[in-house]
Amino acid sequence: MAQFTLINGDVIEFSNNIVKPLNCTGSQSRDRFGHIFFIPDAAVPFIDAGKLAKDLFNLSKLALAKYDDSDPQLPVLIKHHAPLSQITGLSIKKLFKIAPFSSANIEKAKATSVFKQLLANSSIEHIQLDEVYSLS
Repeated sequence: MAQFTLINGDVIEFSNNIVKPLNCTGSQSRDRFGHIFFIPDAAVPFIDAGKLAKDLFNLSKLALAKYDDSDPQLPVLIKHHAPLSQITGLSIKKLFKIAPFSSANIEKAKATSVFKQLLANSSIEHIQLDEVYSLS
């Protein structure tokens, strides 16, 4: 089974549509396309409020994009209306000039701390998965 560190720092194993939470609680679901999700309990209010995209927890997409823990970073897109403050464990790759978005990487080893700081930042409107798939 492949191990995945989610944006909030929770760790799960996922393979062949089987989810095994390692250090967390949450709910597993499947959408109409057959994608498997694992939503940590702590993330539910932020998904409901629109601050987090549900696709951050789409294990089918994370596996397809090869965002398992063999990659130490999780790529995200952040919509914000003010410059982002410096957060240890978050590296900004690109600030888009035509839209209030930044492309960034979250160091999985620091995901819990980064997650808390991102959610506490009132200038951040929405965080979603940066879905760049490997063609190899």
